[in-house]
Amino acid sequence: MTLKRSIFCLITSLGLFATLSGESDSKALGDTLTMPTEQTNAIIQQSPMPDLGKGRLARILTRYYNDGLGGAEQWDQISSLKLSGTLKLEEAVLELNAYQKKPDLIKMMIRDNRSHQVLVYDGTNAWKKITGNKTEPESMKESEARRFKHSSLLGSHLLYPYARGKEIEYVDTVPTEGYICHQIRVTLDSGYQVDYFIDIRTYLQRKVVHLDLRSGLVNSIVYKNYVRELGMPIAKEVESFENGEWVSKLTLNDFKVNSGVMPWMFKMNH
Repeated sequence: MTLKRSIFCLITSLGLFATLSGESDSKALGDTLTMPTEQTNAIIQQSPMPDLGKGRLARILTRYYNDGLGGAEQWDQISSLKLSGTLKLEEAVLELNAYQKKPDLIKMMIRDNRSHQVLVYDGTNAWKKITGNKTEPESMKESEARRFKHSSLLGSHLLYPYARGKEIEYVDTVPTEGYICHQIRVTLDSGYQVDYFIDIRTYLQRKVVHLDLRSGLVNSIVYKNYVRELGMPIAKEVESFENGEWVSKLTLNDFKVNSGVMPWMFKMNH
């Protein structure tokens, strides 16, 4: 298990089974979202929790927004997240510090006995640096940057349901990790398919499966031990799997919402 592979599984979890469930060719009425014809404008496309109308999927997403995330008013008050913890790999235990800021800025600092790696997406570019040596920050390669950007959103891809290049559908209601969950699938024009398993009682994410439609790579994330900070649900234990193989376990020991995370902190020259 390489450190690089573990890092990018971790990135996906911040955000997070070996095979995906099948589905029929036809979907029941109300199992997909349809943009209201009178509201095909930038306002609804840029809304994280719009009114979704009627139908099974609309009801599930509305409860996810209200019960799982605390509702639109509460979500609007959240601007950033700061967290720290330990990342357990098969061969090592690393120290992690991370910052996220709406909508999609992320900075991760991962430290072991030999190096201190910094990985950042500034809203436009993804870059990295190994501190403690003379190397300068450098842009990530296209494949690395694509995966990093995919998981940079503060929240989930279930937000902004009418955003361009996004399709959301109800797949099934299934047992998952000891819970009964709604399986909601998001297909993105970036080439990713994401299955969210939402607890039917609490409407919290219990598992998320990211399928890279270009490579076939499946990254599964299991979330445990939720707490709330200023209304925001935070899983204190996050386990990552790649193609069904265990990769890492993240255990948070500190986290703060709206704790002075500024845009300049994500700039390459900082």
